[in-house]
Amino acid sequence: MKYNFDTTPDHRHNASYRWGMSDMPEDVIGMGTADLDFYCAPCIREALVPIAEDNCYNYRQHTDEYYDSVTSWYRKKYGLEIERAWLTNVPSTIGAVRMALGILAKPGDNVIVQTPVFHPIVSAVEGADLNLIENPMKIVDGHYEIDFEDFEEKIREFRPALYLMVNPHNPTCRVFTKDELTRLVDICYEYGVKIVSDEVHCLIVYGDNVHTPILAVSDKAKEISIQIVSLSKGYNIMSMPHAIITVADDEMRAAWNRQIQAFSFGYAVNSFAIAAVTSIMKGEADEWMEELTAYLENNVNEFISFIEENDIPLTAFRPEGSFLIWVDCRNAGIGEEHLDRFFMDKAHIHLDDGEENFGSEGRGFVRINLAVTNSVLKEALERIKAAFSK
Repeated sequence: MKYNFDTTPDHRHNASYRWGMSDMPEDVIGMGTADLDFYCAPCIREALVPIAEDNCYNYRQHTDEYYDSVTSWYRKKYGLEIERAWLTNVPSTIGAVRMALGILAKPGDNVIVQTPVFHPIVSAVEGADLNLIENPMKIVDGHYEIDFEDFEEKIREFRPALYLMVNPHNPTCRVFTKDELTRLVDICYEYGVKIVSDEVHCLIVYGDNVHTPILAVSDKAKEISIQIVSLSKGYNIMSMPHAIITVADDEMRAAWNRQIQAFSFGYAVNSFAIAAVTSIMKGEADEWMEELTAYLENNVNEFISFIEENDIPLTAFRPEGSFLIWVDCRNAGIGEEHLDRFFMDKAHIHLDDGEENFGSEGRGFVRINLAVTNSVLKEALERIKAAFSK
């Protein structure tokens, strides 16, 4: 490999959430919060150094180079033609979701979401004074699928203003197919339901799986959808928050832009984020992403093989995208509540409890972050083996 993913910064001393919470033991392995341990692609540093050397952080514009890089990235990667006028950005993907909810729905309206679902998404819905309607995903032959019959029945019954989609799905790591997305769009279009699509985990995809942006699904999708993406999860630039929002429909875009102006997000842009995103979307980090994906896929394969070969009573759902893995602990004999405490107490591993972080559909599950060095993964697996052998 050209890039080294076996060496990382010491995250115990850089204020990392995942590695540095105050109540953790000194030898904790951080496998919770969804960020990467690895050094970023070199092109990001190269893009940021000149800005730091200028040491002047005045109001900055979105450059032509920025817009050209974003539009060409969508064209080359997804065959999606977007117009510069469709693009805006805000400093947070969840913030963008919350804004979209407030724009497209009014207090008391219903919002339908696939569950289990990441708790901040629930908070965004509740913060907008909206009602969450659950469309639980179903496990079929060891694989999560959308329950389309329940989805359409809930839409007929509750008449939601919005469908809030997370694709790739967090925490199950499903990458919805073009056929699935087309069916979802067609149902929403028929019943007059707008779509807000959170696609923050779209950059890391394994095998033959292909991410399809919501606006690339169909002309119908362009009429009813707001598309939200960020490079943060794939390229580890969480502390340079920059969500890219794309709205094709004129009326929806006008409503969105009124909110952007109200918050002044379009005026006070982050010069570091703009430089990093421009560099990445110009293609300067493409090879780094290819090697990162291969490294993570090796971690995924090793995790699943180790669990199976050592008869550890856990069932891991193979992720189709992202660097997370969803693990069923219901037959492990450790109960179904506060599972994060079991792994912390018995293995000194910090991970995400399914029910606490993803609602009732996550009860009995945990989400584990595999974006660690392979040596750290091996240590974590040995600790898990020892915890269950006791």
